[in-house]
Amino acid sequence: MVESELNLGNLEQELGGHSARDFFNQARERYLGTSKENQTLDSILDVVSQQLRLSPEQLWASQRFQLLFRATKSEHLRLLGLEQYVEAAEAAVKVGRVMSILPYNAVMGDTTLKKYIPSRSDKFSGNWRHSMDPYGIFRGMDRVVAIDGNENETYLATRKFSYAVLANITEACHIGCDGCYKGSMVRTALSALAEVYPEYAQIKKQLNLQEERAERQAELLTQWLNQNQEVDTIVISGGEPTLFSNSALKKILEQYTQAEHVKVVRMCTSSVFQGMWYRIDHEFVQMLQDFESETGKQVYINAHVTDDYQLSAPEARMAVDKLESAGITIHLQMPLQEGINFQRDDMAWSIEKLRRISKLAYGLGVIPYKMIVDMHSPSHSDLTVPIETVTKVIGFLDQHEHHSDHERWQAYNILHEQGNLYLTAYPHFTADKEIDTRTQIVTYFIPKVEFNGRKRVVVHTYQEPLINGHNDNPNSFGEIPDKDIREKIAHVRESFKKLNGDPETTREFYRESGINYAENKPLKI
Repeated sequence: MVESELNLGNLEQELGGHSARDFFNQARERYLGTSKENQTLDSILDVVSQQLRLSPEQLWASQRFQLLFRATKSEHLRLLGLEQYVEAAEAAVKVGRVMSILPYNAVMGDTTLKKYIPSRSDKFSGNWRHSMDPYGIFRGMDRVVAIDGNENETYLATRKFSYAVLANITEACHIGCDGCYKGSMVRTALSALAEVYPEYAQIKKQLNLQEERAERQAELLTQWLNQNQEVDTIVISGGEPTLFSNSALKKILEQYTQAEHVKVVRMCTSSVFQGMWYRIDHEFVQMLQDFESETGKQVYINAHVTDDYQLSAPEARMAVDKLESAGITIHLQMPLQEGINFQRDDMAWSIEKLRRISKLAYGLGVIPYKMIVDMHSPSHSDLTVPIETVTKVIGFLDQHEHHSDHERWQAYNILHEQGNLYLTAYPHFTADKEIDTRTQIVTYFIPKVEFNGRKRVVVHTYQEPLINGHNDNPNSFGEIPDKDIREKIAHVRESFKKLNGDPETTREFYRESGINYAENKPLKI
């Protein structure tokens, strides 16, 4: 094979009865120094290493190797021994889903691997409007933009809360999480997205991997930040931000040094635990360390994780050790996903799985930061992680006498268009709910009380499909004793019925709910 032929599809005739996963495991074990001789697989590794001008021991930690041999077509799943998923993946890819399973993720456990296989062809089709942008990152009211003299608009970031901006610096990501909460942007081909959401397709087109473009985005965002001094946090995200070179990331950070009021820079990345651990190299870590020491701004890594296999992998330990040795704190963000780290009909399995994940995090010295209900849960019953069931699991996870408090997650979240909603453990979780048997939808009105000199009631509205045994009991909650809360919910319920997609109606609903949202004035350039 010449380099142009190095891909997963062309491996089949070379494997001699082995699966592609056998080949990946051999490359991995050569890298880790644990391999046993295998004449067939070692000969393939020798050919590949010659083409890539790397030793066989270096291949596994090479971005070129991981990208060349990733699964991008449904037929590649047969080579991985995953025939049972081919039909569903083929249907998803045909309608524009961008599939990507890195060799690293292909050799993880079955529950981890399931995270990357396209599961439903209609997920980002527009049929489930919610699933296109479940957190409202790209909707107009949450965007930070620059507008030039010709009224051309450039996307800079998203701002859902007054104190922070989410700087999405690229839409590209080769770590192909099927349930990505930016799925319509990251996991959908540009042409397919343009048919469904042309407005989002324009943003996707902007957020390419051109380094000069990303540096200019950071420059303009810094100008905007200096006009909005209440913002003290930048969250760098993507796609996957570490797809940019270290030199490009350094230039982006250099722009942020000029953000006068920013105190904290967080980077959201899947690199640490999800297949690009090699990007956490000494140059990358030194860059973050230098930025901290030169600017006085605090740097955190927000690392995406889903399964215990990802935390126990030796490669993950290598990345964590580099960051921790430089004093860079790692916070875990983990979605609860049905069939991966949660089984709604097997609470014992879910509790044990989640305990194992937090125990491993504790041992690594990383902080279990935020456990997030799968953002696609409201879209379809197959995907739903029912929040009432989640609150029961939280009750078991938060039993102080059985494990260290360092193992407990700092927050249990629903991230949805209205913002961040924090779940409490059963039986303390309370809500008002409506069950519509005709549409098979359950609507929750979930109150929280804020005190800022005086009592203030806020109500979040959340919907999920009706699922027997989980959310079908109309008497899950007793009557809320607080009269102010009951009255507030009644007003929000009426306002919710008036929602029709009109921005002003949405803003009125927010005002009635008590939910603050940031008014993001554009940057004029």
